[in-house]
Amino acid sequence: MFLDIGGNKVFTLSFGSGPRTILAHSGWVGNFEDWIGALAPLSETWRTVVYDHRGTGETTAPVEAITHEALVEDVFAVMDALSIEKCVLAGFSRGVMTVMRAVLRHPERFEGLILMNGTGEVQLPGATPTPRVPPSKWPGETHRERLKWFIDRSTPELDVEHVRRWGINILSRAEPEAAEKIMTMQWASTVDWASELPKLRIPTLLLHGEKDFLVNIETMRYIKSLIPESKLVVLEGAGHIPAMTRPMEVAAAISDYFQ
Repeated sequence: MFLDIGGNKVFTLSFGSGPRTILAHSGWVGNFEDWIGALAPLSETWRTVVYDHRGTGETTAPVEAITHEALVEDVFAVMDALSIEKCVLAGFSRGVMTVMRAVLRHPERFEGLILMNGTGEVQLPGATPTPRVPPSKWPGETHRERLKWFIDRSTPELDVEHVRRWGINILSRAEPEAAEKIMTMQWASTVDWASELPKLRIPTLLLHGEKDFLVNIETMRYIKSLIPESKLVVLEGAGHIPAMTRPMEVAAAISDYFQ
């Protein structure tokens, strides 16, 4: 279905039923398909909700309307439109930036947090932030070739050519201008994560692919050390998109933790 949110038609799916709801936010210019493989088995006991955020999938939006702040506001708009009072909020890759900010803004609306292969803005103490390289500067002559380069690096697993093709098709549904904007945009203000994350009092699960080329596992461990009673699950041999390459393992980790 499409929801009217912030002047945009936001493509949203809600399926399954149960005492708990999980709302999943995709990464970069991925869409609901980033999570769908893992949410399908979870939907047997959960209400599962996904949506294409601004500029991705079937949710078109003017490039100038795509900001980090707007993405956070959309989380609550989707929840309100679907009458979700509280949920477990899941973020993947660059979507971790959005869900972490959302939880800090209104922690009372969330009964759990999942951070998969993403660190938000959190940096190891003393580390220098890594410059964000726009897709137009990646290897390849065309936008699709650059997306292939990214997906190939994201999937070190064996026998996943079908997932690579799927991943390229997902990312290709976003306009190159949106891909460039989301990869390089900055927050209007910063957060002192070392001070804020220890204040979180909700169950938090961190998921990380052992062979992720993009996210440093040491930073994931650092985030775990900041959030009280959080848990880090490392998926052996997995790359950057484990919900697509290892969906049953991701679903099992979520189910086991929140049970």
